[in-house]
Amino acid sequence: MQIWDIGIRLFHWSIALAFVLNYFLLEPGETAHQIAGYYAFAWLIFRVVWGFLGPQRARFSDFFPTPSRIKTHITQLKQRQLPRDAGHNPLGGVVILLMMVLLAYQATTGFMLEEVDAFYGSSMLEDLHELGAHTLFALVCLHVVAVIFVQWWGRIQLIRPMITGRRD
Repeated sequence: MQIWDIGIRLFHWSIALAFVLNYFLLEPGETAHQIAGYYAFAWLIFRVVWGFLGPQRARFSDFFPTPSRIKTHITQLKQRQLPRDAGHNPLGGVVILLMMVLLAYQATTGFMLEEVDAFYGSSMLEDLHELGAHTLFALVCLHVVAVIFVQWWGRIQLIRPMITGRRD
């Protein structure tokens, strides 16, 4: 069954690529770092639009973390009976929304550092940008661990659908 459309998968892997490049490989302030940042921001804008106009599983309304959805998900997780036709779960939704906010924060602070003369070379803004990157890294780690755990514990494919779009 189809779980993720091509837009969601391209967004996911494009953001992952940009994050790995900027966090681990590219030097802050260099042109390549800036390009990767703008690339990530463009995908973030796409994702926000897709969250309202895309297919059902791409929409924020499909996984928005309400207390009742979280409670239902935790119950299903305890019983190891997650719905096979579901996209993001509401706890994942919390992390997704936090990551999106942090990506916007990173884009804003990065833009201010490089494009706004008044902030060029500001050590405080550099520190805030670095803190945002480390916080985003912590969320990425949480995301990866949660995906592995939920896939194992919940007996549900999570990684394959993000690659192929389909769950058996």
